[in-house]
Amino acid sequence: MTMSKLMAEKFPDILYVLMLAQLYIISISIAAASVLFGVMLLLLVVWSVTERRWLLSGTVLDYFFLAYLAVELITAATAVYPAEALYNTKRLLLISIVYVVLLSFDSRKKIERSLLLLIVTIALLSLGEIAYYFTSHEARLYVFQSYMTTGGLKMIVCLLSVPFLLHGSAPAKMKFWIALLFLPTFFALLLTDTRSSWLGFLFGLFVIGILKNRAVIVALLVIVALFFLFAPPSQIERAKSIVNPYHPANIGRLHMWSTGMKIFAAHPILGVGDSDMHKIYMEYKAPDDVETGGHLHNDYIMLLVTLGSIGFLIVMAMFVKIGTVELGILHRFSSDWLGSSVALGAFAAFCGFLVNGMFEWNFGDHEIMVFIWFTVGLTLAVERVATREIT
Repeated sequence: MTMSKLMAEKFPDILYVLMLAQLYIISISIAAASVLFGVMLLLLVVWSVTERRWLLSGTVLDYFFLAYLAVELITAATAVYPAEALYNTKRLLLISIVYVVLLSFDSRKKIERSLLLLIVTIALLSLGEIAYYFTSHEARLYVFQSYMTTGGLKMIVCLLSVPFLLHGSAPAKMKFWIALLFLPTFFALLLTDTRSSWLGFLFGLFVIGILKNRAVIVALLVIVALFFLFAPPSQIERAKSIVNPYHPANIGRLHMWSTGMKIFAAHPILGVGDSDMHKIYMEYKAPDDVETGGHLHNDYIMLLVTLGSIGFLIVMAMFVKIGTVELGILHRFSSDWLGSSVALGAFAAFCGFLVNGMFEWNFGDHEIMVFIWFTVGLTLAVERVATREIT
């Protein structure tokens, strides 16, 4: 076997390892994960040049991704701060994760192993974070990231885990370990006190109940009841504050959203560009608004403000397409425990992400989007593997 042929056979495995390493380390160091991401893309380009062909295959999401790229570039050209907006288009590079996962997660064993290792990694990290929380007497759980990002990542992993516990054909040993590992991750999610992640998790669990097993909805109600019966008073008050418009955190968000809509009204078509909002926000905010407006704590208002109505509609269409693709794979492979569990978990996590994004700028959060694009790619990969097995 020639060296080039050997490398061609091993390259998907190399990309697979680099992709997993990013997922496992990003909760500790975004810098290290970014280096791994850069190495992964560089190797992909080198491999493509060596093979004299583009190795990434197309997906049903391609045109939506291209439309998103186009509107980012157009709005950067018309932005209030063009250089900054152009620089921020780098966030679209993360979409390549979808294609890398589709290319390198090419067997059931790889998909199953990657999910188990991800769940193990986040559970072990959660145990460490919980220990730090109690020994340091922190008000909210976090160590390496902000509590909002930490809460969002825990939410995604929890929702990815649940469908495996519900499928009758899933291996009993796998169910046992996922159930055991779910506990510290869920407890860590609670301790982040991130209300938007709590709501995202509850909504994702509700979606799983509707699509898979209505008993999950009963479990959801039990979880809420137990929380209000046994949670510390500070957390109960935190939960109640979700519906309190006069809570300081809520007042701040309402100010940001109101100011954001003023900015959108002044730039309704192409927005102000994908840049930091601070300088622009300071021009439009009310005199009694103490917020600084680096972002607006809402994905949808941020998209209206930065990309305008055209960009907003394009991203919403992309979101809808992602959801319908994941639902289609779920229904097509409902009898396959791995395929249906991955698709349902990814769809629930995506729904949770959308709810979380009503109160946070999680679409602009690097760590969160690495996980989201990974779940999208994993769903497409499991479809390809399952289809290959059928044919």
